[in-house]
Amino acid sequence: MAIYHCSVKIIGRSAGRSSVAAAAYRAGQKITNQRDGRMQDYTRKQGIAHSEIMLPVHAPAEYKNRATLWNAVEKKERRSDSQTAREIEVALPVEFSLKENIQVVRNYITENFVDKGMIADFSIHDTNNGNPHAHILLTMRDVSPSGFEKKNRDWNNIKRLEQWRENWAKTCNRALEEKGKQTRIDHRTLEAQGLERKPTIHVGISKVRKVQNQEIIKSNEKYNPENVSQFMNELNEGYSIAKNHINEFNQDERKLTKIKDNIKAISVRTEDLQRQYQDLQKTKAERDNMGVFKSKREINAKIENMEKAYSYSCNHFERNYKVAPDEAHNEIIRLEGDYKDIIKNRDNANLTTSQEKMKVFEKEYKRQRLLAEIRPDGKEILTKLDRAGMKLNKITNEDYKELTQELRPSQVTKLENERYNQTKEPNIRQIHDFVR
Repeated sequence: MAIYHCSVKIIGRSAGRSSVAAAAYRAGQKITNQRDGRMQDYTRKQGIAHSEIMLPVHAPAEYKNRATLWNAVEKKERRSDSQTAREIEVALPVEFSLKENIQVVRNYITENFVDKGMIADFSIHDTNNGNPHAHILLTMRDVSPSGFEKKNRDWNNIKRLEQWRENWAKTCNRALEEKGKQTRIDHRTLEAQGLERKPTIHVGISKVRKVQNQEIIKSNEKYNPENVSQFMNELNEGYSIAKNHINEFNQDERKLTKIKDNIKAISVRTEDLQRQYQDLQKTKAERDNMGVFKSKREINAKIENMEKAYSYSCNHFERNYKVAPDEAHNEIIRLEGDYKDIIKNRDNANLTTSQEKMKVFEKEYKRQRLLAEIRPDGKEILTKLDRAGMKLNKITNEDYKELTQELRPSQVTKLENERYNQTKEPNIRQIHDFVR
């Protein structure tokens, strides 16, 4: 039966990844990355049932070519830690044929991404093991007929992530209802659905048919390392998205402060220049009113010094503020416009949400990491996380005290024994130190 799975990840250079390689792998193609000259050849990959690129109406037609599209994405990004693409992975209903699943994915992509201005490159993988799924690669910049423009920060809003997850369930359920199927999927947690059963792992139809006994049920209840790592990866990704939003808000605050300082400095310097100019004109008028027979050598020398000082001040003004003094008023108007635009576009309400989400993600991630220490397969989980370069590794003494209050007494006892046996010290270390 259909299951719910919808995960969102970022493909970035900081993790040594490229959008060209990701696209080639998911589509099973051979594409050369023009940025570094590397050829990504995945033509031998099996199980690729369908691949397709969907463009907004205003995108260049040549972006229908996968190599052209993702090399254009890589070329636009300059930084060594650039985020080049977003990937959404969804599980497809096994009740549908390939043709029906393709249409479901197209509907979802059109309503949530292409109509919003993103380019989507999706591939459906199905090795006939009861686990059909789709990989959706999305661009992160606005696109015009001439190519990619600025990054669209609104697409990083954490509310978007929640909408995309919810909308995948709605799209599937709508299609299931149209086909007369009784099955439905739900993006909410079991607790939110009012269900008391424990969450399980989808093991695939082939495994169920191969081993239909109580042992598979027990192993299913314990969670396998791959799924625990995937869950923690998603927590880490949610943490990163929330943290990025907070960083963007703080950057806006710094920009606003800089703009205010520039407006104030330009205003003050402009007034100083006006006073210098007025004093110069006044001195010249005094010289012109002097009698014909009076010596003007001293006042001429004074005027010459004043003109030099005024010229130096004008040049200094232009060097500092990149605008001529007579354009100062227009520059102030421009800066005030920039200030209003930043105030208008930033999401103050979402700042609090991101801060709260970041705390929730961080706490749950650390709780799972702590529990991994007393799991039989915990070393395997932690090794996977360390190789992935996860950001939320450190657990402090305060974290440990808070987290253990939420664990069962038996878990705390086991955890204390495990730490004592491995460290022989009373202090709390980072968990990843214990598995090395």
